[in-house]
Amino acid sequence: MTKNPSIDLLKGLLILLVMGGHAMELTHQQHVLLWIGSGFRMPLMIGISGYLLNVTRTRSMPTGEMFSRYGRRMLLPWAVAMLVYWLASGGLLSWQTPLDLLLRPPFHLWYVPALFLLILVTRLLPLSPLLLLAIGTPISLATMYSFGLDHGAVGGSLLSPDSRFLRYPVYFFFGMLMAERGMPKRYLWPVLLVGALGLFWWSDLYGTGNALAFVPARLLMCLALIALLPSVSAVRLHFGPINRIGRESLFFYLWHPLVMGLVAMLDPHGAVILAGAVLLLYIASALAGQGRLPPLLLGAVPHRRPAPVAMPPEPATVTV
Repeated sequence: MTKNPSIDLLKGLLILLVMGGHAMELTHQQHVLLWIGSGFRMPLMIGISGYLLNVTRTRSMPTGEMFSRYGRRMLLPWAVAMLVYWLASGGLLSWQTPLDLLLRPPFHLWYVPALFLLILVTRLLPLSPLLLLAIGTPISLATMYSFGLDHGAVGGSLLSPDSRFLRYPVYFFFGMLMAERGMPKRYLWPVLLVGALGLFWWSDLYGTGNALAFVPARLLMCLALIALLPSVSAVRLHFGPINRIGRESLFFYLWHPLVMGLVAMLDPHGAVILAGAVLLLYIASALAGQGRLPPLLLGAVPHRRPAPVAMPPEPATVTV
């Protein structure tokens, strides 16, 4: 899937919603809008990742090239961020620390290894997106109903992974399916109706603790949003600053809690924390994209210098 301005815009909006939600959590605010946003932000992010995945290239490239590609683009910046957050939180070092950090990443750092795991599954199981969805859906449903939608490990053993590693395949593979098959226009209104039903149902569940209803309500809302991705791609919307955030989504995602925490030390108000963090990250992403090493370590998009324009040769002069 090639770059699409509408998808970049959507990713930028989702990053802003993630940051807004975390700003509300940081200031201990409780609101139905926080509940709604937490219901679809990350499932839609995972769905977009499946929608954008180049399945043919992922399966055909040599193994070393694949690990090098994703290592440079995702895993190395994630490892650097993990080290920074672990040191900042005063983490204690023991022989099981590497397993804890890999299988049960702290804070928001579960997203990158969970996404890479889904990419690996796509490579190792050369099946169609529909078959992968048929395999992943029962795993996701079993995890949701057995362990709920809260954060936590699936069990108490040393090798028990974070439940989000097993909760999101349904969204990722459904995104792949939408990229492969698209959505006919005649289904647009039914999908919008299903999404609205899921949204209102999810909103109505705010504060109820009805865990059995959480799963179908969230699925209806999120799968409908993912089904709209082909329609969103076709519109080709663009708004420069937010598209830039969408292209820098990994950098913003990895580093926003740290920056928001620093801003909160100066002003504890949620709106100030959000606005200050967005501005600082916007500037920092531009600086981090310079050179070779900063983008590699921090997850920023490297700035590409325009190739010099070749000048036509001057006509030869003849001396008489």
